[in-house]
Amino acid sequence: SFAQNYESKWVGASRVALVNINKLLECRNLIKTCECANDGDEYYVGVDVGRSQSTANNQSSIAVIRVIRNKKSNKVKHLECVNIINVSNTMNFTNQAIEIKRVKKRYNARMVITDGNGIGTGLVDQLLRNAEDPMTGDDLGCWDTINTDNKPESDDAEQCLFDMKAQTYQSKTISYFIDAVDSGKLRILQQKKDSDFTQSEKEDYENKILPFIQTDFMVEEIANLKLKTLPSSITVEKSVSKMNKDRFSCLSYCIFYIMEFTNDPKQQINNYDLLSQYTYL
Repeated sequence: SFAQNYESKWVGASRVALVNINKLLECRNLIKTCECANDGDEYYVGVDVGRSQSTANNQSSIAVIRVIRNKKSNKVKHLECVNIINVSNTMNFTNQAIEIKRVKKRYNARMVITDGNGIGTGLVDQLLRNAEDPMTGDDLGCWDTINTDNKPESDDAEQCLFDMKAQTYQSKTISYFIDAVDSGKLRILQQKKDSDFTQSEKEDYENKILPFIQTDFMVEEIANLKLKTLPSSITVEKSVSKMNKDRFSCLSYCIFYIMEFTNDPKQQINNYDLLSQYTYL
C-alpha cells in the first residue's frame, strides 16, 4: 500500500493477473458514493461470507451496485459500485442478516445475491427468517429465494434473494467480471487521500470516507488474484494466500447476476422466468 500510494508504484500480479491493472485503475472514475436510493435508481446488493485464514481480518463483505442502462436498448451501460461494506464475522449470522437487510432497505435494492456455499448456508437460513431492526424497531421483513426450494418463515416473504452457488456459476462469474473491467462498464470509487475530503465529509466518516477506503482494499484484492485455467472451467487463485478476496467476490457475484439475468435488450423478463433453468441446482 505504501509503494502504491506514496511512491506511485503498482504492486500486484502482472503476468497472470486476473485483469489488466491499468484497465482496472481506469474504472476508478466515480467521484462520490451514494448513501441511499433516489427514485428510479436500480440497485443490487452482493454478499460474500468471509473465510480468511487470518482471524483478525475475517469479515463478510457487501457490494452495492447501481445499474445505469441505455435508454434505447435497455442494456446495461454502466455498473457503478457505489459502496463496499465489511461486516465483522465476530457477529453471529442473525446480526449479519440484520445488517444485510438494512443495506437492502437503505438502497431499495431489487435483488440481494448471497454466497450460499459452505458456512454461507447459515447466513441464508437467517435471511429467510423474520427480522426487526433492534435499533429502530423497524420491520426488516422476511425474504425468500428465487432459485431454491428453501422455505421462508413467512408465507408472504419477499422474493428478493438469489442463493449464489459460486462453484456452479464460477466460470461465468469470472468472465463477466473480466468483461466489465475490459469494456469499462464497471465504475468504482476514485482513490482519494485524506486531504481530499472536506471537514463535513470527515464528520460522516462511515458514509463519506470509508467506502473509498474499502474500494482501495478491493483493488488490492483484485491485484492479488491470478487467472487459472482448468480443463473445463476457469477459476482464480491468490498470489498471497493470507490476503482476502471477499470484496472481489461480492462484487463479482453481483455483476454476474445483473449481466446474466437482467441484460435482455429486447424486453423486461420476470426474474422467475429467467431463473427457471437454474432452479434447484
